[in-house]
Amino acid sequence: MGLTSDNALTLRRIALILGETVLLVLVCTFVTAFRDLLDLWSIPDAPDGSAFDGRRFVWRGIALTLVCQICFMLQDLYDWRVTSNANQTGVKLLESIFYAVVVVAGVHFAIDAGASLIPPEITAPYVNRGWTSIAALVAVLPVAHCYRILFHWVFGAWRLNDRVLLVGSGSMARTLIDEIRRLRDPAYEIVGFVRCDDDAPADLGVPCLGDAKELSAIAAKVRADRVVVALDERRGNLPVIELLECRLSGVRVQEAEALYERLTGKIAVQRLRPSYLVFNDGFTQGRITFAVKRLSDLLLSSIGLLLAAPIAALTALAIRIESPGPVFYGQKRVGKDGHVFTVWKFRSMRTDAEKGGPQWAARNDARVTRVGRFIRLTRIDEIPQMWNVLRNEMSFVGPRPERPFFVEELHKQIPYYMERLIVKPGLTGWAQINYQYGSSVEDAVTKLQYDLWYIKNLSIFVDLLIVLRTIKVIVLRRGAN
Repeated sequence: MGLTSDNALTLRRIALILGETVLLVLVCTFVTAFRDLLDLWSIPDAPDGSAFDGRRFVWRGIALTLVCQICFMLQDLYDWRVTSNANQTGVKLLESIFYAVVVVAGVHFAIDAGASLIPPEITAPYVNRGWTSIAALVAVLPVAHCYRILFHWVFGAWRLNDRVLLVGSGSMARTLIDEIRRLRDPAYEIVGFVRCDDDAPADLGVPCLGDAKELSAIAAKVRADRVVVALDERRGNLPVIELLECRLSGVRVQEAEALYERLTGKIAVQRLRPSYLVFNDGFTQGRITFAVKRLSDLLLSSIGLLLAAPIAALTALAIRIESPGPVFYGQKRVGKDGHVFTVWKFRSMRTDAEKGGPQWAARNDARVTRVGRFIRLTRIDEIPQMWNVLRNEMSFVGPRPERPFFVEELHKQIPYYMERLIVKPGLTGWAQINYQYGSSVEDAVTKLQYDLWYIKNLSIFVDLLIVLRTIKVIVLRRGAN
């Protein structure tokens, strides 16, 4: 049956990163030390071998590897869906090494320029050594590409996929199959489905293996690792005894909503039963978690406002020069438990942007000024919101605060919409980094799916992950509304 685990992709990613780290440290260390080693071995009057200090080359190798891997992360090279494509991996590796060369060349230029100001015993090992660092980065490109090809060949032969047997053939079953196909290698393989009494004939693109009354025997025959209940209507239709037999025989039984959540990082609100939210894990309001979260908000917002003061001053000047009107823009938003507060941002639109009433923000919105387009793309417009964080009206991480007008409208049209108000809104969030634009009710539904996933899985670790991915979004200049 092989390794079957919900964490198959995580295990692969860890193996990829650890193996690559060791390999790149070795390559970078050897290349940067090559000249000294050559002098030591080839030149007759070379200094004694005891004068060769390999430790500083190891530290340089580690530093260069770290730069490479940060660039790899920014290019999604640790996402299995990207790295399983050899051509796409090659292009992204080339881009990553280019960025790493630019960074390292800039650092060495700064060290060389400051050599006269810094004691020589500190700068001597690094001055005029930029070319060896760049050579090491160039050497990383073919080595990393070959390693990844070999890695995927090995793991392609050692299958980690869970074999999934679906119960039911409705819309939820079709949604799961579509998601698994879209993700290409999500650690799950649909082997087929069994039909229940009230199911209509369906063409899901996977075989119908029989009737749910024979579920246990079918699961054993196809060596299913898990049985996923994907029935649109369960009343009088759920094969409870057969599911229990599967569970007692060691096959994992799971609801379709749980697998969908794991695959997508979203909660399927339009097909969600209240019992899923009631009886499943998550939505824990831990006091320690919220205390640490609040302390982090206070520290980050205080430090952030101090460090961002020069940028804020320049932004205010640019806004005032380009267009008449106030520098700051205050707008009523709905926060935790429905509390309405004023959120502050640098003004990025014309002053008459909503003369016709509240409007959805749109991609390439014509109301946005030239300065506004830049500050929205770089998130500079959100610097004043750190004041809202200090006032405990917002957090650094949380659902996007929405306007009262839209909250009232969306509450009428979208189930579970008000549940997003059980936590404080944030400057950034799971929905913002996964779904950049929202200009319709359908977009609001998708963002709610991400928001509910965040609330269900809220933790300091998840917040840290979101902050890191937000930095990645800003660095790669992926804008938001």
